[in-house]
Amino acid sequence: MRIARYPAILLKKGDEVLLGLNKKGFSKNKWTLFGGFLQRKETLLDAAIRYLKEQSGITVEKAEKIGKIEVKFGGVQELIQIHVFLAETFTGEPIETREVLPKWFNLGELPISEMWSDVPFWFDQVAGGKRVKAFFIYENETLLYQDVDSPPPPPPLQPTIQQPTAVSPV
Repeated sequence: MRIARYPAILLKKGDEVLLGLNKKGFSKNKWTLFGGFLQRKETLLDAAIRYLKEQSGITVEKAEKIGKIEVKFGGVQELIQIHVFLAETFTGEPIETREVLPKWFNLGELPISEMWSDVPFWFDQVAGGKRVKAFFIYENETLLYQDVDSPPPPPPLQPTIQQPTAVSPV
């Protein structure tokens, strides 16, 4: 089985996220994160940043890898790995391109019915800065199986308890 690796980047501004309505291609008429194919010798992060710029006009200098989503389509001998990055600092304003119409959405008002069916299982975790690892199986556009693992947060730090020191009588 072939593994295809793709970068995707979520841009967050306060309680809003930037999504792109795809005008063509595999996700035509769906709202998605920004991303696409890796170029030769390009890192996933570099590709995610490049696609955000090409598809929306927005520039980011840094982003954090926050998740990996694996998708298998029935009848296709390929596993799709989507490496998800989160960015919260940027320059520029979104512009429409030939491929994508970018739009800011409030986190409570996402166009879920116009997104891939797996999105509700992982999106809030990623937008909240929580790491996520997920696996989905589709038959065409019908979601058949989902397994989402969000690692638990690290344990809280234990306060240091100081033992009282004995005072010697005078």
